[in-house]
Amino acid sequence: MMQARGTKPQTIALFSGSLLFQIIQVGTYPILISQFLSRGSVSNFAIGIFVSVAWIVVFAAGPFVPRLLASVGTGRANTIAFGFTLISLLLLVLSSAPGIILVSSVAMGLGLIIRWIVCDTLVVHVSEPNIRGRMIGLHEALMGLGIGLGPLLFVGWQLETVTWICIGIAIAGQLAFLNTVSGPGVEEEATDAKPQAQQRFLIQVILTALVAAFFAGFIENSAIALLPLYFENVQFSLNTSAILVSSFGFGGTLLQPGLGYIADRWSYYLAQMICIASIILSCVAIFLFTDLMVVSLIALFFLGGAAGGLNTLAVIEAGRSQSARQIPAAMTAIAMLYTLGGIAGPVASGATLDLFQNQGMMLLFTASGVVLAVFLFLYRYRISLRRGSGRR
Repeated sequence: MMQARGTKPQTIALFSGSLLFQIIQVGTYPILISQFLSRGSVSNFAIGIFVSVAWIVVFAAGPFVPRLLASVGTGRANTIAFGFTLISLLLLVLSSAPGIILVSSVAMGLGLIIRWIVCDTLVVHVSEPNIRGRMIGLHEALMGLGIGLGPLLFVGWQLETVTWICIGIAIAGQLAFLNTVSGPGVEEEATDAKPQAQQRFLIQVILTALVAAFFAGFIENSAIALLPLYFENVQFSLNTSAILVSSFGFGGTLLQPGLGYIADRWSYYLAQMICIASIILSCVAIFLFTDLMVVSLIALFFLGGAAGGLNTLAVIEAGRSQSARQIPAAMTAIAMLYTLGGIAGPVASGATLDLFQNQGMMLLFTASGVVLAVFLFLYRYRISLRRGSGRR
């Protein structure tokens, strides 16, 4: 039996807390550890591996989090997420040695995945069925805003100061969550479906959404963590690099409604192809005009919008193509593919930065867009052939 829907103050508290944790866990932390590691002359490839550690933990721990919610409830689970996040940041205060950063990354990954599932569960819980889609869309936009705001913490502040600011933001986020809905009804809704039993079926039904989610995670997490190093290599200061990366995050927030409208009005395929074209053109612009900040700023805005759009479109496509009982399994599958992209992206991007110098990341992102475009075209061509043969 579900509880009553959340009140307006509870919904605001939930969205505020989720945004504050997104600023730390996704918008700031990857840049923070990459900057600490670059101080010690660690290679870009190794930095990429360190950035991927948190996402490896997310992928490994994800299947166990629903059990945690069922055992302790969303309120206590979120307190556990806060605890892991706080431990991760306090470790960085103590030392920036690679071993400490490794342990910190594991703790941050645990905090991230628990917070992720708790927030997604609560967003569904506080939303009336007739506005649930809009509420989920608003929450996704706020996650993009968190990615945009996080890098701005590095403008004018030393890394140690940024770490302490993150600790303060985490405490504020936890205080916001204390006013959020929790209770047994939430866990019943979250664990009612059996996602593991449906995964094979879902892969066939939402294959394009899953592949798009992978590339979204691949590009977004690489860009957030390693673009500051990319732009520092072309003599931009950390302050300027942080502003450029924040443009990437704001694009991921502001361009989502337009892409959603295109998907509703015409088709998901058209919206996806617009995202792919934006990725390729943005990377070409940065490749050719890296030293022009205005061009890079605009190009990163559209690159962030396109990468975030791929994930948003995947969520919408999966949500509308599945029955209510299958939606939890679909969202879990998309989250896992996004996470796999988040693991592979920073490692591959770090390697290309070392192998091909500064333009390696742009070449990699361009190639990713081309591969995704070819896949979508061939997949649709195969579907059209099946439909044609079925009519004969």
